[in-house]
Amino acid sequence: MKGTTQRNRLILEVLVVLSVVLMLVRPVTGDSYQRFATDTLHYVRATVEEVISQELTDSPLNTGQKLGSQHLLVRLSDGQEVELDNYLTETHNILLQAGETAIVCVDAPENAAPYYTIYNYDRFLPLVGLIGLFALLLIAVGRRKGLDACLSILFTLLFILRVTLPVLYNGGSPVGMGLLTVVLSTAVSLALLHGPTVQCLLGCATTLLGELAACALFGVFSQFLHLTGFQTDSAEGLLLIAQNTGLNIRTLLFAGMMIASLGAVMDVAVSILSALREVAGAARNPLGKELFRSGIRLGQDMIGTMSNTLIFAFTGGALATMLVFFSYGVQFHQLFSSDCLAVELAQGLCSTAAVILTVPAAAAIGGAYYGKHPLNQKSGT
Repeated sequence: MKGTTQRNRLILEVLVVLSVVLMLVRPVTGDSYQRFATDTLHYVRATVEEVISQELTDSPLNTGQKLGSQHLLVRLSDGQEVELDNYLTETHNILLQAGETAIVCVDAPENAAPYYTIYNYDRFLPLVGLIGLFALLLIAVGRRKGLDACLSILFTLLFILRVTLPVLYNGGSPVGMGLLTVVLSTAVSLALLHGPTVQCLLGCATTLLGELAACALFGVFSQFLHLTGFQTDSAEGLLLIAQNTGLNIRTLLFAGMMIASLGAVMDVAVSILSALREVAGAARNPLGKELFRSGIRLGQDMIGTMSNTLIFAFTGGALATMLVFFSYGVQFHQLFSSDCLAVELAQGLCSTAAVILTVPAAAAIGGAYYGKHPLNQKSGT
């Protein structure tokens, strides 16, 4: 039995790896519209060879930044050396030293001399190091399950970037693609975690119920709150895209809400089901009602922290905007009816409500199944 489970798990891992490779090599097809597409702009890596001169002063706002300008000699990735001016302001402050790398914007129109500007720091190596550290910690603690977790994360990210976004961009249904992303991500994550077992199916079913609850709640309250997707900061740009690609803006918020809440909903579902499996495996004669009550008690301990996680995540994303509102002296009823707060509260509270509703769903499903099949838990099925 153990050999069969290991073989099935290896087959799943190979299939996921093949899916990842396919998404990487498969060209993204569809509408080629780009708002600011130009063949004259290129972004290249460059190394600062010398700081020829600089005029810098401390920021009057006491931000710790230096303001002014630098005249730099940089070597582009193709070996070419150029001189350019780097202007430092409060909002664009890329202070460079000799030996550092940066990203340079090269504007090279026909029949004109190229123009070079500093775009940003070169963050490639530090970000790769951070990702590598995260993966190493995950694998060191989780061993093979940690490796499978890395694989599921990679699959989900690639699916969103290579499938979900292009389909949405070209007019696909945000609700349909959101559900497809949720279902596939959940299935891959839980299949790698548990293998092709009943535990995996129960986890997928419970997670999907929680996500459907989030959709239903958001659908109802988006009508009452008059949320159409045009209240976001990106609405103007999305309208221009929609005119050229058929992008469906009205239900775009649904997809964002479903994907944002998936991790917390899946976490609650899997945690409760796994706990009930262990309880049923340890009990001599587990009863469905007792398991249900145990699941509810477990969920009650989880609801507070998981709810805070989602609320803090959505609130943190709007913190800068809220500070700007505060500086304007916005009145309470004005703030409470603003587009920004309505969107953040609707997404955050509906996602959190989905987590709460996942608790009784997981307790009921786990209690019903494990109360009738307690002997299967020792084999993990």
